[in-house]
Amino acid sequence: MSDAVSAKGVALVTGAAGGIGTAIVAALEASGWDVAASDAPAPAPAGVVGGGGGASRSGGRAVDLAADLASRSACTELIDRVLAGYGRLDLLVNNAATMTLAEPAPDAMDRWWQDLRVNLSAPLWLAQAALPALREARGQVINLCSSAALHGEPGFSAYAASKAGLLGLTRSLARELAPAVRVNAVAPGPTDTPQLGRDAEYLGLTMPQLHALYAGQMPIGRLVAPGEVAASVSFLADSAAFTGECIQINGGMLMS
Repeated sequence: MSDAVSAKGVALVTGAAGGIGTAIVAALEASGWDVAASDAPAPAPAGVVGGGGGASRSGGRAVDLAADLASRSACTELIDRVLAGYGRLDLLVNNAATMTLAEPAPDAMDRWWQDLRVNLSAPLWLAQAALPALREARGQVINLCSSAALHGEPGFSAYAASKAGLLGLTRSLARELAPAVRVNAVAPGPTDTPQLGRDAEYLGLTMPQLHALYAGQMPIGRLVAPGEVAASVSFLADSAAFTGECIQINGGMLMS
């Protein structure tokens, strides 16, 4: 390890400009990781979360990397850029996601496949490209899943299906890559991020109504905060005994 790299190593966080992504970057940096933050190169279309320009942050030595993760070549290039800039990779956090707010009608299938490419295929492509570096570092992958993967929700079919697939991929990779590389997941429930505005519009609700709807399903009586999701990621990053696990952070909405 060079003097320029922290004792904990180098982490890549995708979807770093969103509410949860920004919190993950901050939490990892605060706990001693060097973080390469990646996000989509252009604002996302209406109804899609996970886009936006490069993560704009001040301070620290982490660089911002724009990448459209809808293709294998872009995912491979992103890993190559991280390795070129940092010389190593110890932690891959697959947080980037798109969300199609529509039922899976035939005319919505292009958006269905976009969700599958970004939410399910891209984490695999990134892990494949990063695998030699992760094996050398005895590193880890943390995938951001969702409570939607576990209970489903009308209008969120593509998102829920992609996240359910990501959970299955997490558990399979945990066995396939052991013992050198650990693979875990975090599955947030309704989280207080700007995405809620798009959810409310799709459901025909005001923001107070949406908050009340979600909070009423959560025994803690409120939505999850992005920093609480980030704390779960940071915990897994430092917990060598965990692999193939999924931390559900949903305020008690789902108990299993």
